[in-house]
Amino acid sequence: MATRATVNGVAEPKQQRSRDSFAKVRSAVLQLLQERGTGQFSLAEVSATAGLSIGSIYGRVSSKAELLRAVQSEEFDRLDAETELRVGGAAAGHPTFDAATAAIVGAYAEILRENREVLSPFFVLGVEDVVILDRGRRSGHAGQAVFVRALLAAAAEHRVPLTAARADWAFEIFYSLTVRHLGLGVAATAGLDSAYDGGELVERLADTVHLVLCAPERTPSRARAKG
Repeated sequence: MATRATVNGVAEPKQQRSRDSFAKVRSAVLQLLQERGTGQFSLAEVSATAGLSIGSIYGRVSSKAELLRAVQSEEFDRLDAETELRVGGAAAGHPTFDAATAAIVGAYAEILRENREVLSPFFVLGVEDVVILDRGRRSGHAGQAVFVRALLAAAAEHRVPLTAARADWAFEIFYSLTVRHLGLGVAATAGLDSAYDGGELVERLADTVHLVLCAPERTPSRARAKG
């Protein structure tokens, strides 16, 4: 099979038929990840789910680890672009900083909720695979940058004083709470760790972030001690 340079570590074929076949492989991997909640499946199971020979898979990747990394890279590229589009533009048109903050929080929380069954297995896989862990961290940092830029832009538009450090901390709180309540990093079959429905959770997250952003600045304890 004629190939060209690799994309995301996987040989990219010239023929459309081969590209279509590997799209089936990626879909099969995503299906198995969502069903199992982990990477506990074999390439033979991927082959059976995709309806393709295992030889055709080995013609593109050398191992299951390489395949998982390629699928993660493609999915996280998609999520990064979606985050930039939806979170980056979420505050537009809102009349107050409170409403703009709620829109930013809601947009990001919805992306994480919609993609929980894709994200969670890669949280688990990253514990043992440093390549998957690194790709996940890069996506997390990219999402944080989008979230913080959106908050700072909204604050500037509504003439609300806001430092980048405060916006970063608000993101850390938002992300930690969202990950916990969505149960990211646990098997997809586990129950979500949340006593709230989706709408109530987003409202509480938005209220929490707004309180963090608008709380009075405090003098650091060391400075107070010296004074």
